[in-house]
Amino acid sequence: MGVDCVAAINGKTPFDLVIEHVRIVNVFTEQILEGSVALCGDTIAYAGKMDFPYTARKVIDGRGRYAVPGLIDAHMHFESSMMAPAHFIETILSFGTTTVAADPHEIGNVFGLEGIRALTEAALGTPLHVLMMAPSTIPSAPGLERSGFSMEAEQMAEALDIPGVKGLGEVMDFNGVADGDERLLAVVETARKKGVIMDCHVPALTGRRLQAFRSTGLDGDHTDMSLPRLKEKLAAGFSVQVQRSFFSAETMEYLNRFPLQDRIMLITDDVPFISLVKEGHLNANLRRAVALGLDPVRAVRFATINAASRLRLYDRGAVSPGYKADILLMEDLEQFVPSLVLSDGQVVAEDGTCLVRVPPKPFPEAFYHSVHVLPLEPADFSLPKTEGTRALCNVLGGDSKVTRTTKTQEWLPIRDGRPDPAGLIKLAVIYRHGYGADKAPGKEVSPALLSGFPHFRGALATTYAHDSHNLMVFGQNDADMALAANRLIEMGGGLCAVLEGKVLSEVSLPVAGLLTEEPVDVLTQSFEDFFQAVKTLRLEHENPMMFLTLMSLAVSPEIKCTDLGLVDVLEKKFIPLIVSTE
Repeated sequence: MGVDCVAAINGKTPFDLVIEHVRIVNVFTEQILEGSVALCGDTIAYAGKMDFPYTARKVIDGRGRYAVPGLIDAHMHFESSMMAPAHFIETILSFGTTTVAADPHEIGNVFGLEGIRALTEAALGTPLHVLMMAPSTIPSAPGLERSGFSMEAEQMAEALDIPGVKGLGEVMDFNGVADGDERLLAVVETARKKGVIMDCHVPALTGRRLQAFRSTGLDGDHTDMSLPRLKEKLAAGFSVQVQRSFFSAETMEYLNRFPLQDRIMLITDDVPFISLVKEGHLNANLRRAVALGLDPVRAVRFATINAASRLRLYDRGAVSPGYKADILLMEDLEQFVPSLVLSDGQVVAEDGTCLVRVPPKPFPEAFYHSVHVLPLEPADFSLPKTEGTRALCNVLGGDSKVTRTTKTQEWLPIRDGRPDPAGLIKLAVIYRHGYGADKAPGKEVSPALLSGFPHFRGALATTYAHDSHNLMVFGQNDADMALAANRLIEMGGGLCAVLEGKVLSEVSLPVAGLLTEEPVDVLTQSFEDFFQAVKTLRLEHENPMMFLTLMSLAVSPEIKCTDLGLVDVLEKKFIPLIVSTE
């Protein structure tokens, strides 16, 4: 292609495409230059003022719009959208994301290497450039939870050999790494020896333990990016991937002042379906960052060339000669809404509509039968029997704004031999991955209590529950909890809202209990109905989907409930539901 570019610049052959009258965002100099962008095939041949004679097979009038590199998401999960890859890819292309590094650890927790391979095969060969990252920590907290698979060093070596897999997905057991857990370090070492990119998840380490973690070679973190943690991680040589939940005016002001280099990125991590279709993908994060004060051109850099450097994509991330022609045309650098999207030199989206159709790839039959749980009865959700008149209980302390839960304790009256959870939400996690080679179903219910939502009523159930994705049920009424759980067992997975013995809404996620193959418009209606039901049940949280699905994540501080019991995340140990009685 280089020969063709030189020939076209020298006037010997025509360019395939010239986009005239644009304002080119130069991510290397952080300048905006007026000119044109000329393409030969999938490569940018020239970017700037074209004050020399040339011919072109096709010309597009840029009409003064900004020419921005295609957005590159350096850390994300397909499964967070709950969409099968075909529809998801079409959706994010329309928002200007042209490259992603995707960690399929959700489907990996359910179907292991087979799940990683299936999702990778479904995502490759499309206009979206996909780098898969082999999930590293399955389960996320070994010994504290059970999933459908266990990632060992031998399995990691096999995962890294799957075509399309380019790196190590986020290592989530941060305490295990800092403590020198041999099993986990063997997984990391397997990836390090292959020389691949290695991502991590370090929300709660600092000082000596953070440096012990970093010494293993793990260097790309996207978790706690509050300003003090951000500064410490940059100083320790991490590539920091800042997700929206840590955006603040103070952080943006700091990033504006930080020396220009390639170790800062803006990423999405998880984008729930409704947020995706209503707000956008990575472009929505740029919009928010700029609204909080981040320089617009620097925001573009953080979501293009810096991410490309991190992912070792040395021919993507810039509107410059020799780079692949992933280009967005935008009216402004405030809203970041692309009016035209090119991937490898081909127009793939225009005015918010994807112009290409990604053929869906069916998953293996077993993926549609992944909820291996026997029918549940209301009595299965009863709290443990105990003696006395009142019980001191460990409780997950929640609130309406964040997903972090604090470890709290509350005295509850004992009625009919059990703690009375009035005013609290009862939470239950049920192992759903089956037993033995034939995946025999079982019925093990692990109970917990959640505070912070005194008006909640009815029940909610989900099989999308980070990271082991067991069946999780929230409720004030045991009968409603059983109904919601049993409905998901019948459906093969999804989300369900129940009130007073009636199913208010459900979202079917039949692929591994995580994904749907329904088109966007059908899924939009399903989710709008579901969130209306959540309001009816009075779960008053700014991001109810994120909150609900994180209550079983045993590496998310401070306290969570898994299929094996109540977990003190910071101490990495089980704690009892009932502490004492009197």
